Amino acid sequence: MSLEVSSGKDGTGTYLVIPVKRSIGSKQRLASELPDDVRQLVSRALASRMVRCAAEGWAPSRVVVVGDDVEITELCARLGLATLPDEGGGQSEAVRTGQLWCLERGATTLATLAADLPRVEAPDLRRLWEVAAQLPANSLAVIPDRAGSGTNGLLVNPADSNPFSFGSDSLRRHRENGERLGLHVSVLDLPHLAWDVDRPEDLVPPSSRLGEGAHPVVAWAKEIAALDRRPSSLEPPLGA
Repeated sequence: MSLEVSSGKDGTGTYLVIPVKRSIGSKQRLASELPDDVRQLVSRALASRMVRCAAEGWAPSRVVVVGDDVEITELCARLGLATLPDEGGGQSEAVRTGQLWCLERGATTLATLAADLPRVEAPDLRRLWEVAAQLPANSLAVIPDRAGSGTNGLLVNPADSNPFSFGSDSLRRHRENGERLGLHVSVLDLPHLAWDVDRPEDLVPPSSRLGEGAHPVVAWAKEIAALDRRPSSLEPPLGA
């Protein structure tokens, strides 16, 4: 069941931007381990799971997906999520593109999440929505990756703030940008949102005891590759 909200601190002005990279040619840092067609499969499966979780865990009318992958765009249409084209300027620019869409609709707090989080579940999105809806004014909350140097998500109030600087060592830059903008900066400890898939070592869950060369993310991606399933039949997250 999708979450809907009504007014004020109940989350009416709380919007979510999900930037989705084109799956073709994506995940180049995995090229040493996976051929292009498998990287494409993994990228699309991860994005598919994230948008399905967003459709269940957030108010769909307050979610926008920025990207050009045709299958993900079609999935979003079936789930009732808005989409915008990616102008190709990278993740930060994609978030700013979505930010403008949200501001036009009255956003007061903005959230953004990476699309490549294999452990994400709909309740994680519902919890994030609750946190974002209660985020005090002039605040920036950062969701770090499991290495503690990158950023898998941000919450910011006011929604027109521009702290976005994704990429290598982005956690430090987001802290600095938030402080420069006069925002109170905090870090959220959300384990299901900490594991993203960028490097070969990310193909095995942190707690996995599988042998060398085993890539459970790939097996998981193959299981959920079909994009025409009902949003209520979400597959279990990897490593749950």
